[in-house]
Amino acid sequence: MKNYPTLTEMGINNPEQIERFSLTTSNNTDHLRIIYRRKKGSFLPGSKRFEFGRASKTIVTDSGSRQTQVVYEISPFVQKAIEELEYIVNNKKTSVENATIVKDELRRLHQEMTSRLAYIESLIDDM
Repeated sequence: MKNYPTLTEMGINNPEQIERFSLTTSNNTDHLRIIYRRKKGSFLPGSKRFEFGRASKTIVTDSGSRQTQVVYEISPFVQKAIEELEYIVNNKKTSVENATIVKDELRRLHQEMTSRLAYIESLIDDM
């Protein structure tokens, strides 16, 4: 299992159960929602919400008149958390896609075997 230091710092103990996440912004606050895949009957919450304030930064918009503007940027901590979450979610998608491919191949093999068995049985009946 990969180590996820940012998620661990946020109190996430079961990163392998993360199914998806969403990030929204309102009033200079980032809202991160993490959705878990829990077993039926689990007492653990199906999702967790986190709020992070955005860092304010003053930038010069016009150096001639010395006009400045306050810009709010996403926290580096949130960026690290998003990177770890994307890694988890993207790897799960790959596993799900691989499972789908293997199941499809197994279904095709089953159809071929059924067809071949029916053909051999018809040859035996003709004898």
